[in-house]
Amino acid sequence: MLYGAAGYTGAMVARQAVAKGHRPILAGRSEAALAELVNQLNLPYRVVALEDPAVLVEALVEFDLVLNTAGPFLYTAQPLSEACISSGTHYLDISNELQVFRALYDLDERAQQAEVAVIPGVGFGTVVTNCLARYVSDAVGGAASLEVASRVASAQAGPGAAVTMAENLPFGGWIRRSGQLVPQELFTGIRTIDFPDGPCEAMPVPTGDLEAAYWATGAQNVIAYAVSPPDTEPSEEVENVSVSKTYRSFGWARAVGPDRFAAQAWVETGESYAFTASASIRAVEETLSGSHRGATSPAAAFGADFVLTVEHTNRTDSTPGEV
Repeated sequence: MLYGAAGYTGAMVARQAVAKGHRPILAGRSEAALAELVNQLNLPYRVVALEDPAVLVEALVEFDLVLNTAGPFLYTAQPLSEACISSGTHYLDISNELQVFRALYDLDERAQQAEVAVIPGVGFGTVVTNCLARYVSDAVGGAASLEVASRVASAQAGPGAAVTMAENLPFGGWIRRSGQLVPQELFTGIRTIDFPDGPCEAMPVPTGDLEAAYWATGAQNVIAYAVSPPDTEPSEEVENVSVSKTYRSFGWARAVGPDRFAAQAWVETGESYAFTASASIRAVEETLSGSHRGATSPAAAFGADFVLTVEHTNRTDSTPGEV
């Protein structure tokens, strides 16, 4: 089931899935909203509300997996993941909201008992940084501290992105220090990060990366940054993944190990929404073909090289050196 299929990202996922030979069942709250996409792709659909837990569980029993693309995930992730555990259905989403990750990772024991996977963050924002975090942590023999950053390049901002940001701002800023999440004033702690095409200013952000990196590496100190994209991106709307080659999105991670050696690496890919569609479909394929159980992060479930299975994506790194 592709939940939130009528949304900007959901529709992109649906089209890519069909192009790859899949036939997801499209789902959402409104039949009218789903109608156009259903007719375009000739796919089955379900109208599924989230308010009644018993009804929701009954609606999910027939499915092996739900991919949730309906944000803000503060309102959709918890009821869907809880229902998935009760119905024995794997749950994936494309969120990168810190509060969502905290809530879903708390479901780990229940998910393991139900023998299902609960994996938030299978889109651009988390997959790129999480796989890089695992990669550089392994390079230094286990990170004591981690910094991760993403730089988005998109054809147009999905309408849900601004709503999601607004809904999460009241929670304030956070970083991970000595294994605990601690508050940090928003818009402080800005630093410069070198990217393949030059240095950029980066600002700490309270994203799901803070939890995902911890689960993937065990690093006790984590800071996640967002980097504003340059103002020179093309303005055409993305209609298929091939167009994403004209865009350059980046991820970066730096780890410092217990012996004070540091390693950093970068991922370069295309348009961020196209990446999200492709990565989420790959995550669905990996989950259905594997034996993943419990609540976990993308890199912990699929490995550090999972990001490289997304087309138009490559990774570069520097030689580890003493801090």
